[in-house]
Amino acid sequence: MESKKTIHILLFILTFFTLTFSDIFLNPQVPQTLENYKLMFLSNWPYSASLLLILFAHEMGHYLPARFYGVKATWPFFIPLPIGPIGTMGAVIQIKQQIPDKKVLFDIGIGGPTASLVLSMVAWLVGISLSNVIEIPPDFDRSGFLFFGDSLFTYFTTQWILGPIDLSSMDIQAHPLAKAGWVGLLITAVNLLPFGQLDGGHVIYSMFGEGYRKWIHRLFVLFLIFSLIHFTWLLWGFIIYFVVKVEHPFIRDSVSGIGKIRFYFGVTMLVTFLIIFVPKPIILGSEFNDSSLLNDIFRLMTHYIGLEL
Repeated sequence: MESKKTIHILLFILTFFTLTFSDIFLNPQVPQTLENYKLMFLSNWPYSASLLLILFAHEMGHYLPARFYGVKATWPFFIPLPIGPIGTMGAVIQIKQQIPDKKVLFDIGIGGPTASLVLSMVAWLVGISLSNVIEIPPDFDRSGFLFFGDSLFTYFTTQWILGPIDLSSMDIQAHPLAKAGWVGLLITAVNLLPFGQLDGGHVIYSMFGEGYRKWIHRLFVLFLIFSLIHFTWLLWGFIIYFVVKVEHPFIRDSVSGIGKIRFYFGVTMLVTFLIIFVPKPIILGSEFNDSSLLNDIFRLMTHYIGLEL
């Protein structure tokens, strides 16, 4: 028992450090000296602490309903990611016994993304209001840098709070809370993908039962086609197919319904997925375009309401 607790604690600590020093990959041109590491720790620990809170809340959103229904589950396993600009692949809990029916499955599945969605949105809105907009010189070389992409939610809230902003000539110095909110929303979106034992897979199976097996593979093929837009989603396509699996495991009582309230709540969360989904999560500086679809849409909107970029 003590060894299991040690694993949970060790993974938590390792994830804190991979989160704190993830800026190494965002700014590779910064010299990797002891002094810079100290500065990175002092400036990034709010990001690490905030995101760990979001991840913990997400897993408690699964763990507490599981315990409420008498389903055995482990404490969260945090997943450190020492390579890349984010620093983690999230966290997971392990369900230790079969879930009895779709209603229990729905409540356990939906609790995690609901908790992380709320906290991530709050962190993003507070963080982006504390962020700064900076001018980018026309001759500035973006190559060698990484940029975070936008979802509908992050793009339009940024324009609403800080804008109007022309992202072809401006950039945002994001507050650590904003980064934590952005990563939290990305992880929530990944979990809401409607496949296998991802949270979205639990929700979809709870809502539609065994009948969903008739069309879930077609939906996965559409996802694979869409994933060609960015390597991140192509990677997740492989993970889903080989690890998570496309179809959800059979639930013993797959016939009984979940009720209208749960069904409409599930629909709401799936629609929210479209709002927080990031088509291109990480953008290489060399691939950074002067314009984007969201930027063009915002320009059109501001034209009609009398604003200028």
